[in-house]
Amino acid sequence: MCRSDGMPLKDTSYSASDESSVLSDSDIDDELLDSTQADEDSSTFAAAAMETHDKSDSDHDAPMWIACGRTFVFMGIFLAGVIISAITFVSLTKVAKETYQSSYFAAVQTLELSSNATMTTLLTSTQTLSDSLATIAAQGTGFPTVTLTTFDEQASLARMSVNSPLAMWSPLVKSQTQLQEWNNYVASSGSSNVAPAPYNDLLAPTEATSLPMAPVWQSSPELQNLVNFNLYGVKGMTEVTRHVNIAQVPLFSETLGGAFLEALGVAPHHGNKTASNVTAPPTSLLVCPVVDSNQVAGLVQVVVPWTTLVNEPLAGIVAILSNTCGEQFTFLMHENATATYLGKGDWHDDAYASTESKIPLTKFDNHDASDASNFTCGYTLTVYSSDDFYDLHMSKLPYTVTFIMAFIFIMFVLAFFLYDHVLSRHNQEVSRSAMKADKILSSLFPSHVKDRLMTNAKDNKDAKKGGGGNSNTKAAMEMNNLAGFFANEGHHNLDLASKPIADLFPETSILFADIAGFTAWSSQREPAQVFTLLETMFNAFDEAAKRRRVYKVETVGDCYVAVTGVPEPQKDHAVTMCRFAKDCLRSFHKLSRQLETKLGPDTAELDLRVGIYSGQVTGGVLRGERSRFQLFGDTMNTAARMEQSGVKGKIHLSQETVDLLIGAGKTQWITPRIDTVVAKGKGELRTYWLTIGASDAGTVVSGSDNCSTTGMDDVSMTSVSHSQQQEKQEKKKDKALQVTASKTTRLIEWNCEVLIRLLKQVVVRRKILQKRNPNRKADADETLIGEGNVIDEVKEIIDIPTTMFGNVLQDADAYVLPTNVVDQLYDYVSNIAAMYRENPFHNFEHASHVTMSVTKLLSRIVAPSDLQANGDETLHDHTYGITSDPLTQLACVLSALIHDVDHPGVPNATLLKEDSQLATYYKGKSMAEQNSVDLAWHLLMDDSYADLRETIYTTHDGLMRFRQMIVNSVMATDIMDKDLKALRDARWKRAFSEQVVSEENLDDSRNRKATIVIEHLIQASDIAHTMQHWHVYRRWNERFYEECFKAWKEGRADTDPSISWYKGEIGFFDFYIIPLAKKLKDCGVFGVSSDEYLNYATRNRKEWEDRGQEILQEMVQRIQAKYD
Repeated sequence: MCRSDGMPLKDTSYSASDESSVLSDSDIDDELLDSTQADEDSSTFAAAAMETHDKSDSDHDAPMWIACGRTFVFMGIFLAGVIISAITFVSLTKVAKETYQSSYFAAVQTLELSSNATMTTLLTSTQTLSDSLATIAAQGTGFPTVTLTTFDEQASLARMSVNSPLAMWSPLVKSQTQLQEWNNYVASSGSSNVAPAPYNDLLAPTEATSLPMAPVWQSSPELQNLVNFNLYGVKGMTEVTRHVNIAQVPLFSETLGGAFLEALGVAPHHGNKTASNVTAPPTSLLVCPVVDSNQVAGLVQVVVPWTTLVNEPLAGIVAILSNTCGEQFTFLMHENATATYLGKGDWHDDAYASTESKIPLTKFDNHDASDASNFTCGYTLTVYSSDDFYDLHMSKLPYTVTFIMAFIFIMFVLAFFLYDHVLSRHNQEVSRSAMKADKILSSLFPSHVKDRLMTNAKDNKDAKKGGGGNSNTKAAMEMNNLAGFFANEGHHNLDLASKPIADLFPETSILFADIAGFTAWSSQREPAQVFTLLETMFNAFDEAAKRRRVYKVETVGDCYVAVTGVPEPQKDHAVTMCRFAKDCLRSFHKLSRQLETKLGPDTAELDLRVGIYSGQVTGGVLRGERSRFQLFGDTMNTAARMEQSGVKGKIHLSQETVDLLIGAGKTQWITPRIDTVVAKGKGELRTYWLTIGASDAGTVVSGSDNCSTTGMDDVSMTSVSHSQQQEKQEKKKDKALQVTASKTTRLIEWNCEVLIRLLKQVVVRRKILQKRNPNRKADADETLIGEGNVIDEVKEIIDIPTTMFGNVLQDADAYVLPTNVVDQLYDYVSNIAAMYRENPFHNFEHASHVTMSVTKLLSRIVAPSDLQANGDETLHDHTYGITSDPLTQLACVLSALIHDVDHPGVPNATLLKEDSQLATYYKGKSMAEQNSVDLAWHLLMDDSYADLRETIYTTHDGLMRFRQMIVNSVMATDIMDKDLKALRDARWKRAFSEQVVSEENLDDSRNRKATIVIEHLIQASDIAHTMQHWHVYRRWNERFYEECFKAWKEGRADTDPSISWYKGEIGFFDFYIIPLAKKLKDCGVFGVSSDEYLNYATRNRKEWEDRGQEILQEMVQRIQAKYD
């Protein structure tokens, strides 16, 4: 039940109460006595605790030096292991670093040798080509009219050294005479004169035909578009050729631009982009002079791609190519003798700056070197290590060896202390048992009662030791430990000769706090949800009790009982209790609104009804089974009456409590109650309301849960003017609108939480299927879906997947939906809520109520215990596959949410008489239902919900099953269409008839049953209020009557609904509700919920038959007053 320290225990005595959901007048004393029964005789339990304490104390007398010795040994072994492991790690790490450094320097040396060899080969072969041209000129007519017939063969040697794409020969034309001679030579060879086109953008500021000129004459490979192209006039080439002419040594240009490479015909192309606008590895031009009589007569040019120099199998080496012209380029070398160009600039890791090594690439060995270095770009390769190189060459041996050594030491330590652990375990168990016993005693009894129990137990123990053996000694010793206490279930002889532990507490205040509306609310929920509410609320009360020094006595069902002035006297016990009551009320209001998103509709409508009475009380331990500290007396009974006669949302005070508050100077806290209270055995009582802090207005009078929407006004309005009344009414309307908006928001959040849970299951199941069938493709085609009339899509059989996965629910709990999907779902549900009209009955709140019932019934689809062990396949067959497919369950829940979208507030028969557009469009059949499906479906098909749809289904089969399930479910809610009802009855008879149709296979039979069960599930949920607690039925029945009355007042109905309402409800129970509840039971898949629904339907029918006419008169009066 509960613990005396304020912490909640499970209330195993909970059962459905009557309409008042509190202790009845005739049974109050019996219930309080029942709640005092206990697990064991208190004194015997205390004896067990005393024995445990004694043993624990003896174990703690061991010498301290043993514990210190164990500590020193452990520390010694631990430090030895740490020191040896550290020395080993440092030594091996040093060796590994030396190996890494050796590998790095070897790589640098390899790169230096290869690059020097490459550059030497390039310069030598280029110089050889230059000498060959000079020799040919000396043997012939001389420069510039020189053609080397073996130019391609000799140039290929230079190109091969650096993988050059191009080598060229350009004679220098220095005078007009040479120009005339050159033009004649060109003409005789069939080529055109020197011309700059089509590369005008490459020209230097001077004309390309100005002297001197360097027209390209031969190239390798041969490129006709370069013949007679003047390199001397190209931007960037004029300077380098002029410097070569001066120095007469080979020189490198700065890196070439993309446009120049394109002009030479060697630029890489990337679609519509060229090297001029694409980042490419650096390329330079080697210009070698052809000397004749100490004069430069021509130029040999070789295009040098620098990537060639770093294409070495040196994985992880970072090479920076830099020149004296201020350019830098970074390469990362790989094991497969290729290098990745990282980009322009120096991109090496600063952590490896100490590994820098420089490799000069351009050296000048002749006498003109000093001159050449002043006007050429000298190139250098700077090399660094990197993380990749470090990881490849730094050995992992230090870590491996150190880990093995540490592991050995750890195992040694564990083995060393294993024996000690086994010996000390018994002592630890004794200590834990002692603390547990003390904690249990503290939770069951106040401190002074606990001390007396322990003292009595010790005295009994000493007496038994000194009195020798007797017939009861063995039984007493069996109970001398906690295990025996619980194992014997308290079945022992109670020694009534000993003095009971009880006291009189003359000054106390007792609180009874009951959850108004709880019984009706719990009838709509699963058991786990009921306990979630109680545990959350009572835990909050417990925390407030600790802060206020209030003693929690017990919980009886949904009633919380607490006292002040016990066990320690408190002068301000009434003030403290009033503050505690206000804390509880505020916590309840806050938590009930928070829990609505988790526990569903109407949770926020629950409220607390509190009663407080002050006086003397008898308290003590009622020994026997399940004993605990209890309170007795007239004060307890009267406090219960104060709660029963109170108003929800208010704190009801007795005259005795108010007198104490006035004496404490708290007159401003109280407001007299206008009417008098008549309590059983007390007569008329003068009572008050607690108004400490902001006042919480009550809405329902008396101790029973009243389904009336009107409340009790405790303030007389006779002195209030008419204008003030109007102003007050306007404020009430504004507040009502705010409350409605807030409630709608909470309902939206709750519906989204339900749908998110099912969506996660859908996604997880799909992922499992995708793993089993990787070739499964998304092929959902949403075109032409929902184009015709919805009623034409109703199917007799909907195929349910036959594959079930038992781990879907567990995996779905851990899965997180993408944020965009959750946002789209919230937006969709919000739009659905906005599409509902403000009808008294067919509104978004009712749709949420139907959704809650569908969710509850789906959760109760279970197999008998003898089928559980046979696996998923048996469970699938027993539940007709409904439990196998989360998409089916999602469609059922969504159908409940949308089934009354845009409902006009009148039945289909009225729409048909009014010849509305809906009647015309849907041909007079199920107009409201078809309209709801179309509106909700077209909204879901909007482009803004594409991600949400893709989460619901990805295949065409999934789309069609989802659509068909929604159509069948929503259309099933039209219970007035005779044709649809006849079809459903026929399907039910065929599905569940004892005569099995032999020609129908098992899959069709199972799917037929699943289809008809789901339709009846949505039907039962649509009228679930008739199969739930009487108060739930009363509330929704009145709302439906109001909707019908409103339609009659507006001239849309022919007769006043009050005329036939009483008999109509009885007929509705007899011919639809009760038969439907029996069908839920007959299909055999809803477990105890089918019995629950049938029992409530039967009781509600009986209650309506007995009280319906009286209730109808009350409803008529209230609703007529509302619309007059």
